[in-house]
Amino acid sequence: MRNLHSVAIKPVNRICCVCRRLQPTTQMIRVVRSHGVFAVQSKQHLAGRGAYVCLTCRTNPAVGKALSRSFRQTVPATIAQQLATLADNVKTN
Repeated sequence: MRNLHSVAIKPVNRICCVCRRLQPTTQMIRVVRSHGVFAVQSKQHLAGRGAYVCLTCRTNPAVGKALSRSFRQTVPATIAQQLATLADNVKTN
């Protein structure tokens, strides 16, 4: 029987929808669409379809277009503003 304490846990990686680079989820922000409502996820896990944006792409002008492509629907401009604000808070903490 294996000792479960000796097994190393791999970090979870996701692809940024803007730059298409693979990065750990600890360095990304998740945008969620649940029942037609968009939300920028902070620390809690929200149910629904999600797309990840890395911290370096959060101010990229292509964020809105990339999120719209990921969700296959137009994303409100307020989501990009919330994304930039949340990323500033994450970087300072």
